[in-house]
Amino acid sequence: MVPTDQIVKAVWGETPPRTVRTQVQAQISILRATFRPIGGVEIRTHPAGYSLHTQPGEIDVHVFDQLVRRGRALSTARQLDSAVALLREALKLHHGPPLCNVDAPFARVAAVQLQEQRLDVLGELCGLELLRGRHQEVIPTLTELVAEHPLRETFWRHLVVALHGAGRRGEAIAAYHRVRRLLREELGLDPGRELVAAYRDLLGDVPTAPSMVDGRSLATTLDCLRLTEQLLRDVRHQLEALGVSPPGRC
Repeated sequence: MVPTDQIVKAVWGETPPRTVRTQVQAQISILRATFRPIGGVEIRTHPAGYSLHTQPGEIDVHVFDQLVRRGRALSTARQLDSAVALLREALKLHHGPPLCNVDAPFARVAAVQLQEQRLDVLGELCGLELLRGRHQEVIPTLTELVAEHPLRETFWRHLVVALHGAGRRGEAIAAYHRVRRLLREELGLDPGRELVAAYRDLLGDVPTAPSMVDGRSLATTLDCLRLTEQLLRDVRHQLEALGVSPPGRC
């Protein structure tokens, strides 16, 4: 049971209107009319407030939580395909920004929480897809996510790993430097440990030039040389940032 006073504070904050009790009753009537066609959903009146009665599985927030918990358990058990399926099913319950048409203090707080939960699960889903080796497939989604949420390092780390795994090392390097500049300009911070680790893995994976020299392999060799030069420049910049004098140029 939710007390009427709690409902008043959640909807109107600290400055409710004088007719607030009447307005609460009117809104409850609207909700009852909205739920009536659904069946199995009832708002009951108590002397001090109201309670919602419904069947299990009728409230999306609860279903989302259950699916995510099951997906995480399967992920821990290394059942990646099943975990991905459950997380995708959970994310389908989100339709646009949560509570976007509700103007009340409680809705603004709840909307932020629901959006954070969704983004966390999106990050987990992308991470599982990378473990499944779907690097190329997840790049478009991650590119969109870093554009929408540029300060969320998890998405950038996954993008660096995805580009690296797809053989697009130059783009992975560029992505790391882009987020590093962004974090410094916006927050005055350096990238976190996991993002730096992904970049170090990238630096340590220098491709070997092919032995055959024809038109196509020569172009690949030149790409490898350009990438090696970029990696060396990155190492030099990191040493300079740490105050270490890099060796002289050859």
